[in-house]
Amino acid sequence: MLRPLTVEDAEDLFPVFSDGESMRFWSCLPHRTPEETRTMLDGMLARDDGGSRMWAVTLDGRRCLGWTSLYGADGRLVWLGYILAPEARGRGLATEAVAATLRYAFEEWDMHRIEANLDPRNDRSARLLERLGFCREGIRREDFLIGDRYHDTLIYGLLAAEWRQSRVMA
Repeated sequence: MLRPLTVEDAEDLFPVFSDGESMRFWSCLPHRTPEETRTMLDGMLARDDGGSRMWAVTLDGRRCLGWTSLYGADGRLVWLGYILAPEARGRGLATEAVAATLRYAFEEWDMHRIEANLDPRNDRSARLLERLGFCREGIRREDFLIGDRYHDTLIYGLLAAEWRQSRVMA
């Protein structure tokens, strides 16, 4: 079940954002304090100019187990993001949450293209995107600075026509 993400979800998300294994493939270093997670969430939610949507991934509509998001919408193009708590992984929740996010993007928001960027070492995330119809389009070399090290980024894309076609075939 997805519901709007709020700054109050920082308490549930701190264990995810402070976990070294969870953050191994993320775009920042692990958080050291709950306040760091709250500040990140507050900043993300405060700067939404209408080009972003963020949802808490839950089992019951209450406790946040992670999030899924669409951000940076411009010209019917948008970026996809998602993360789940370790205890929520491996149960199909990410697939279900991201599929719901894609439905929203293409049906409600009328997007033309969704792009997802990920660490090339993140095989689970790559398989998730490919299961949902994304195509691997390329790699950006050393384009993201985390701490004091540059990292490569895999680029995945999904077009509305491809998504619609996959739904017809299902």
